Amino acid sequence: MEKAVPKVSVCIVTYNQEKYIRQCLQSILDQEISFDLEIIVADDCSSDGTRDILMEYLLRYPEIIKLHLHTANIGPYKNFVFVHRQAIGEYIAHIDGDDYCLPGKLQMQSDLLDREHECNIVWHKMTIESPSGARRESPRTFAGEMKFYRGDILQYISIGANSSKMYRKSIREFEDPDFDVVDYFVNVEQVGEGYARLIDDRSYGVYRAGIGISSSGNKTRLILRDCFYFFARKYPQYSSRVNSAALIYFLADLKNGRKTWRIFLVVWLKTFSLFSVLRLASHLRFARQISEE
Repeated sequence: MEKAVPKVSVCIVTYNQEKYIRQCLQSILDQEISFDLEIIVADDCSSDGTRDILMEYLLRYPEIIKLHLHTANIGPYKNFVFVHRQAIGEYIAHIDGDDYCLPGKLQMQSDLLDREHECNIVWHKMTIESPSGARRESPRTFAGEMKFYRGDILQYISIGANSSKMYRKSIREFEDPDFDVVDYFVNVEQVGEGYARLIDDRSYGVYRAGIGISSSGNKTRLILRDCFYFFARKYPQYSSRVNSAALIYFLADLKNGRKTWRIFLVVWLKTFSLFSVLRLASHLRFARQISEE
């Protein structure tokens, strides 16, 4: 008898996270759900004790956990793409190995996708935990009823945290660019002709700040620059939205003394649209949030 296809696949990427991966896995296994689940973990050739913990969980939950241990480091972005392409569930969730879930996450997200057939991506708020253990709520408080279409995601860039995402497998595939991808790129492509939204105003996960790849790092910003150029060509109807995003990042980097302000100034000038300037006043809250990254 063939095993039933799980309704939800949870994809985890990990690298040298022996301090955190146990809590990440256990927080998923402890979820109260009404459906079958698979957990797919792709370890990017960890050199600490991460793999020992993963093997321990694989032996305890062989029917749920699928483990991929890379024999050479392929990098965080390729590992992200790899693990998601192993998922077979109707819905696919992503969690970084240093983050973890709070009760109710998977059931709430799955229920929303069941109800709203045009919703392709659903996020939730995250609690931010500092290295000292102090917690605070995410400053991004988009109303739960808001719907975000492709143009909105192009402009706002970061609406929901990567570890809070669940989406439909039917919209998983996207065009592979000739540069590494970040969640922004994937979200723009995967939202398709539908929309994305947040569940509500409650937090269903914890993001550990200062542990993984920093969103303020130069490499990530260079990738973001490549994304802007790519989308300005692919979606000319949204070029003014891309230009607005470049303007926000230029101003944020300039304000914070980051040398990468030059990168976004060039992008803004090359994709210039008067609408980006007119939009700025109505998006000051988002500009302030970006400046804190």
